[in-house]
Amino acid sequence: MTIDTADSRSVSTGRIAAKRPDLNVAVIQDGARLRYALPLALRSAGILGTMHTDWFIQPNSLQALFGLAMASISAGTGRRLAGRRCVGLEGSQVVTSGWQTLLERLLESRATLPEEIYVRRSRAMTRQVLDAGWHGADALVGFVRNLDPLLCEVARRQGLAVVADQIIAPIDEQIRQEARQAELWPGWENSAASKGAAIMRDIERRTWDLADHVTCASDYVREGLLQAGVGSERVSVLPYPIDLATFRFLDRSARRGPVRVGFVGGVSLRKGAPAFLEIARSFDPEIARFTMVGPVSLLPERLAPYRGRVQLTGGVPADGVRSWLESFDIFLFPSACEGSAGTVMEAMATGLPVVTTPNSGTPVRDGLEGYIHACGDVDAMKVSIERLIQNPDLRLRMGRAARQRVETMTIERYGEAWRTLLLRLTG
Repeated sequence: MTIDTADSRSVSTGRIAAKRPDLNVAVIQDGARLRYALPLALRSAGILGTMHTDWFIQPNSLQALFGLAMASISAGTGRRLAGRRCVGLEGSQVVTSGWQTLLERLLESRATLPEEIYVRRSRAMTRQVLDAGWHGADALVGFVRNLDPLLCEVARRQGLAVVADQIIAPIDEQIRQEARQAELWPGWENSAASKGAAIMRDIERRTWDLADHVTCASDYVREGLLQAGVGSERVSVLPYPIDLATFRFLDRSARRGPVRVGFVGGVSLRKGAPAFLEIARSFDPEIARFTMVGPVSLLPERLAPYRGRVQLTGGVPADGVRSWLESFDIFLFPSACEGSAGTVMEAMATGLPVVTTPNSGTPVRDGLEGYIHACGDVDAMKVSIERLIQNPDLRLRMGRAARQRVETMTIERYGEAWRTLLLRLTG
């Protein structure tokens, strides 16, 4: 375990030492989730105490050099670990397990259920936090399914407020939607339901019971929590922020040629990939070209009829998403189950009109920044895509509205929302 922090040694300057912040929050950060939006937001609000994570690269460190080497060797684990850095968190107190994490990742069995791996990782994080101590924290914040219920229990016993963020709809809602997609599109994937669902269900329910409060980013997830029995007074919707500096607005008014319709995410049943493919097959490639950016889990024989109609790029690094979004003119995201899809907000930030579903947890408003249709309603989505293809002015107007919509969803506003909530819980 290592602790990286800015130099905090006291220097005699004759000034009065700074007062302790009104809040000190310990964050359990799962990898680079949300591009570190949660700790960044808490830092912007002046309440971030310590970020606990498995691997984090500080500038000019040995880990930075090793990360570069790993990224060149391994396209999977190496690239992900090399991306565990964040300029906005430099100088923050970060507790990591360091090289132990690397060893554990290399030893993890591919035959093990992913959910079992998550449990082992969250339990390792609990040991790390308890070894390092709370560093004066008043509150513990983390993500449901990654936050160990045991750590929640210990934190509550020691007087900390505990808040868990539900980053995706509850597992029972996820299974329902995956089963429905499997009925609509039989034989497209080997298995629609997770074999580890019982593990996730147990973790979710224990975390909800132990947390003082549960947050989520969309009304869709909130409804799922209420249906699962979480009291409405214990749930708050805090929409996720977007990095507007990274995803800049792009003026597409001078473009000519075929309209490019794009998607970013896992090419899977849950993400509505078959609907995207069916819509693409309805259009002449000379008029519209369709691209799906992300790892593919659909069966190859199901994809064969769409060759020549849809470009499948496979997985791309996180820093490569922006260039793909900038190449698109319309964003089509027919997902059946999300929390609040980050790629939708990133698409909106670049000025793309969006056709999506309510289950994407989207900030899109129907008829303003794009169109919203029920999951699986391929015909309605097709009509909206055709309308946008045929009307460049409508595309541009909705794209500008999309950018304006997400300009309010800043790290600073997200941080203030967290600060207000945590002050209420700890006051």
